Amino acid sequence: MHFFFVNMLILFLLSPFISYALDDENCLLCHKYRTLSRIDEKGKSRIYYINDSLFHSSVHGRVKCSECHSGITKIPHEENTKVNCLNECHITEPTEDKRFSHKNVEDAIMNSVHNNKYPLLRNANSDFFPKCTDCHNNPLFKPIQIFKDITDEGQSPKALARCNLCHKDTKFIKYFYNHVSHRLHASKNNKEIVRMCERCHANNEMLSKHKLKNAIATYKDTFHGKAAEFDYKGSPDCIDCHVKENESAHSIRSYKDPNSSIYSKDRWKTCAKTGCHPDAKPAIGGVRMHVVINKDLYPYEYYTALGFTALTLGAYFPLAILLILELIREIFPNIKRRK
Repeated sequence: MHFFFVNMLILFLLSPFISYALDDENCLLCHKYRTLSRIDEKGKSRIYYINDSLFHSSVHGRVKCSECHSGITKIPHEENTKVNCLNECHITEPTEDKRFSHKNVEDAIMNSVHNNKYPLLRNANSDFFPKCTDCHNNPLFKPIQIFKDITDEGQSPKALARCNLCHKDTKFIKYFYNHVSHRLHASKNNKEIVRMCERCHANNEMLSKHKLKNAIATYKDTFHGKAAEFDYKGSPDCIDCHVKENESAHSIRSYKDPNSSIYSKDRWKTCAKTGCHPDAKPAIGGVRMHVVINKDLYPYEYYTALGFTALTLGAYFPLAILLILELIREIFPNIKRRK
């Protein structure tokens, strides 16, 4: 509470020097100040500042605060205001004339490996399952380059100037342009997707609890991982292989699931995706990507690696001994073994 009163005092002192932004729900009355923060019970610093201009340039810019923070019923509100991403928004989906929600996303996740009710999970009672915010943030609109011909006044791009003939609201035109063009390219590049998956799939505690191997480390050891690391255009990331073509990224299934993109019998079809290996044959599906030296999972690879290790060491040590003896002879040419 001490931090709360200090912050409110600072807000009061700074209020004459800060302009108010347009805010229907008046949430920016407090959240527009950069100093609005506190230390939570776990000792972590929590910042509650909202940049109004950045928020309204983001993909959730037209959604009211209360549409997501539905638990807030009064001001000042309680501290625990968790967001439910399945709430219906005020935005209407134009093709069905219904209020928009992420219900379809929930349906996809319930049929994926990322929920605790998935039938093929080894430990369904685990708490290591991703939440929406673990993978998603509130990114800014990133219009594609060919449409970035914006007028000096910041109005609609010239490519959509004829929209003014019917749609007089320039804010709508600008939003439509941002909304559509933003989705014509990937929201994350290959490295960002790998880092996103790495938060869980390289987490030793989660791997131990689910009895899994470090999929990120084995991916980075492959040609695909090396290509992504060097920013090779078209290099596949986690989603490219673990999601079927034209399906949502939320539909990741176990390799044991017949509907999975990496199911043993259909794995080659994933390799034959457009832009990958279109001439791939079923034999390529037998190639294992996330191979680890594990006797139980891959016995053939384990004993082959063990044999090569023994062969390498068996050739190295005798050679090293000969080199050391030769070096001693070169340094001490007159040394003799005592009789």
